[in-house]
Amino acid sequence: MNRKKKKEIGNLIKKKSLWGLWGCILLILLVSSCFLFSGTWVIIYEVEDANIHPSQSFYKFTVDLTEEDIWKDHKDDIDDIADISFTFKLANTGDDTLTGRVYVSSDSVLADTAAVKSSATIILDGITVASGDTLQMTLAHYYDLLQNFDTLKNLVKSGKFTAYAIVPNAPNDMEFFDVIVVVTISGGL
Repeated sequence: MNRKKKKEIGNLIKKKSLWGLWGCILLILLVSSCFLFSGTWVIIYEVEDANIHPSQSFYKFTVDLTEEDIWKDHKDDIDDIADISFTFKLANTGDDTLTGRVYVSSDSVLADTAAVKSSATIILDGITVASGDTLQMTLAHYYDLLQNFDTLKNLVKSGKFTAYAIVPNAPNDMEFFDVIVVVTISGGL
């Protein structure tokens, strides 16, 4: 085979290799396009202790995600609220073991326990704190007690909701503090 023929065959192989390489790159881009046009963001919302308001037999606080930069940047792109979690501390300063529940609502002005129980949705039930103890609500404990997740997701989608922690003898025998709400959102870019 002469030199000219070898060069033509070599050029043809190079062209086919380049087309194959470009084809592979295009295929990879098409397959992974969902990763190029979507994202997941985490908002860590710390509730200031001063914003946790005690009332007769409950504490309440409002979570306003609309003031968070991540929410502002991506609110129009949200496809799903992938996860919501709460961590907090409860200190029982009384003489008896106390049990509690956490409710959520879009209504931030529920005035008493009866209104909370009839109008809000329970998300955590079975919280127990022995006399003189402090409970750190860990994520594992939170997920064990979690109820009505879909309702909570719908409230979070609005960007603002109020949580009510109902504990007998609150605020006299119970302190509720160090509240952190973690929201994971996903959506298109």
